Amino acid sequence: MMKSLLIVFCGVAVFFACKKDQVPVAACADNVSFSAEIAPLINQNCSTSGCHDAATATSGYDLSNHASIQANADIILSVINHSSGVSPMPLGQNKIADSLIAKFECWKANGALDN
Repeated sequence: MMKSLLIVFCGVAVFFACKKDQVPVAACADNVSFSAEIAPLINQNCSTSGCHDAATATSGYDLSNHASIQANADIILSVINHSSGVSPMPLGQNKIADSLIAKFECWKANGALDN
């Protein structure tokens, strides 16, 4: 009986440990603003001169406007989360703050609005 409880406890602990970086949609604020929160995040970390700006569009990604950021939201989340199988971004820098990643995830989960 004790062994069974230990196995269940370990399974639950592993499940929640793997889910720690994912923001549940219910925890998202309804009002993540593209212009006030998402655009500055992308402009500071991605759409800089020589990277994913309109002039350079490194690797084919121009992240200088809402439409392109919205269209590429999934890959943006993968690279800023430093997921396996993608080049971690921002290139040559530490992972951006989890709180900023959570804002991006919430913005996407709430429809990736141009607000």
